[in-house]
Amino acid sequence: MKISTAFISLLIVINCYSQTFDNTLTNQIKFKIDNIFATFAKPNSAGYAIGIVKGTKILYTKSYGSANLDYEIPITENSAFDIASVSKQFTAACIALLIIDNKVTLKTPAEIFIPELSKYKDTIRIKHLIYNTSGIIDYYKLPRPDGESWVTFNYFDNTYCIKVSLNQDTLAFKPGDKWDYCNVNYMLLAKIVEKISGQSFREFCMQRLFLPLGMTHTLVNDDNTEIIQNRVTPYNERTHEIVDAYRKEGFDVNYDGKWIQHLRNSPHYGGSGVVTTVNDLIKWSENFFTKKFGGQEFYDLMHHTEKFANGRDNQAFGLYFDTLKGRSYVAWDGGDYGVSSQVIRFINEKVAIIVLSNIGTGEAYKKANTIAEILIDKKIL
Repeated sequence: MKISTAFISLLIVINCYSQTFDNTLTNQIKFKIDNIFATFAKPNSAGYAIGIVKGTKILYTKSYGSANLDYEIPITENSAFDIASVSKQFTAACIALLIIDNKVTLKTPAEIFIPELSKYKDTIRIKHLIYNTSGIIDYYKLPRPDGESWVTFNYFDNTYCIKVSLNQDTLAFKPGDKWDYCNVNYMLLAKIVEKISGQSFREFCMQRLFLPLGMTHTLVNDDNTEIIQNRVTPYNERTHEIVDAYRKEGFDVNYDGKWIQHLRNSPHYGGSGVVTTVNDLIKWSENFFTKKFGGQEFYDLMHHTEKFANGRDNQAFGLYFDTLKGRSYVAWDGGDYGVSSQVIRFINEKVAIIVLSNIGTGEAYKKANTIAEILIDKKIL
């Protein structure tokens, strides 16, 4: 989820659990990695869970800090995190499966499944939703009809968000002309999956994606009342600036204390909504190295890029291409109130780094990049 620029700028125990499956990482390398998270490696701090995999070998998993500060429950590699926008690659993966099933193509007009889109002069196609070039204005950029804040303390769901965005009679730009990050694009893709499959998006993901991959601790959180085993509690740091930001949004948050607990009360999905663990994301990452699930066709679709009039051609299916010190990778980072996540996968070296945090200002992508730089320096990556 993307939130207001002003607000996101503010939000943007070593003994917990450690397991090593390969001797590639020396104690010196592990010490360097652990040192990145040393500030959070204590029971009275929210923190992180990380995983590093090379091919099919798990090099390192480690956790730092607590999943719940009320009880100081430690984070582990099986702690369940809301991964925010990292969820988009799973939504895109569902579309990839439907393309393989010959149920849809990238050129298919989205209005076939979402009739409300037919009011727009220019045709929005599946590819425009996948690659964030639809011209649809994202919900959080628009005022809520009920006058409430979009902060996720307040309830809203997919139907509400889509309605707010599609109430606009015109698009922000002609599809393909610009790139504009838009969560509603992926909410609409989730709705299209439901229309084609006749299943809920959650059921489709579970049956067609998560269970076949062995991701048994992963789900789409489409009901904010459900109990999720080992779920972490999201937090934001209780700085003066962040408290002021909450107060500006209408929440009477106190200044005293270290952490603000931020429970998510908005079960929107497609653009976000996946809850998963480091161990399950390791399985997801490994499959891109083995291609056991989906084969080459699935792999190629997930990495397929297209060039539009806007000139941007580094986005794939819920992934973006980039380089770090000469090494090509695909990734997508996620951030929301109380959570931060990153899964970065180096294509040629077959190394994936996963960083999940229950801190809104956790900057998981920076932590993942720092780990990668250590591995590059030590010739592991």
